[in-house]
Amino acid sequence: YMPHQILTSEKIVQAGVNIIEADKVLTFSTIAHNLGTHSQALYVYFDGQKQLSYAIVGWAVTQVIESLKTKVFGHSGKQAIIIFATELRSIALKHIQLSRFVLTVQRDDQNPEVQTAFENLRDLLHRLINSIFYDSDNRILASRCIRDLIVGDILNVGSGWFADPTISPDDSFQESLNLCLTIIIQNENKNKNK
Repeated sequence: YMPHQILTSEKIVQAGVNIIEADKVLTFSTIAHNLGTHSQALYVYFDGQKQLSYAIVGWAVTQVIESLKTKVFGHSGKQAIIIFATELRSIALKHIQLSRFVLTVQRDDQNPEVQTAFENLRDLLHRLINSIFYDSDNRILASRCIRDLIVGDILNVGSGWFADPTISPDDSFQESLNLCLTIIIQNENKNKNK
């Protein structure tokens, strides 16, 4: 068994992530077994399963944000939004079990770490959107369209529902994203010219 002093909240979260990624059931006992300790030892770091789940979600979203910032750095406008959406979708599909976990954990405002992580992700997307859309309705439409496409692809592609070989899931995502942004840009330009 692992001596108590070696255990950290970071190691527990990482063990939880590994268990989720291996498509196993996340419990204190599976984590404890994975770390070579007793499940009671985890209560020193987390009040229970719910708090640990939020810590895992916060960690995962923060990792994604760091990757997205690196990818969009130096890009702007529509190109930056496409890079953001494509990278987020790509990361999510590479880590499909963890993505499903993040999407299914009930959001609440009791966990500031998760709130902050999601706010940071949303703020990054909104900064990109706000750089090309000035009309508030178009900003909301763009944000929802992008998020719907990403989450839809995580669920559809991740479940193998997009099986028609006529157009690849990657190509259909790019085309849908481009079409969505083009229509909203046209709407933005039409409103400007009124």
